[in-house]
Amino acid sequence: MAKSPTKTPADASAPKNTAATKSAAAKSAAAKSAATKAAKPTVVAASAVDIPVPAIVTELAKKDFLDRVTEASGAKRAIAKKIVDAVLMELGDALQRGENVNLPPLGKVSINRLKEVPNAHVLIAKIRRSKVMVEAAKNADTPSELEGDADD
Repeated sequence: MAKSPTKTPADASAPKNTAATKSAAAKSAAAKSAATKAAKPTVVAASAVDIPVPAIVTELAKKDFLDRVTEASGAKRAIAKKIVDAVLMELGDALQRGENVNLPPLGKVSINRLKEVPNAHVLIAKIRRSKVMVEAAKNADTPSELEGDADD
């Protein structure tokens, strides 16, 4: 077998510890430290940002969601259940495929990250709702008023 070449420093004759190299190293470290301090993000207090935060986080179960849809649409429960199941299935499939979904009453849903875990696919998404939609939802009596019944 061939011998591997030995490694030698590029300039073995140069002095290793001179005052000039120590001074240059100190200046370089000081510049890096100043750059790191300048690059720190500014922290803004939560009260300075106008984000509507619910007082209590609750979960809307499918049964309650179906009750609300049935009441708002006036459809029979069996028909509303089939429609809700189909809509939720298509919405989940579209998000799983990595598609951004833009549904005006809901908002624009975009995927930030996908993660595979042993028993599930984890989708980390964000929903962007315009302030007009949020205000309309607060003032509307029924969800159909948000769209203006454009499908009729």
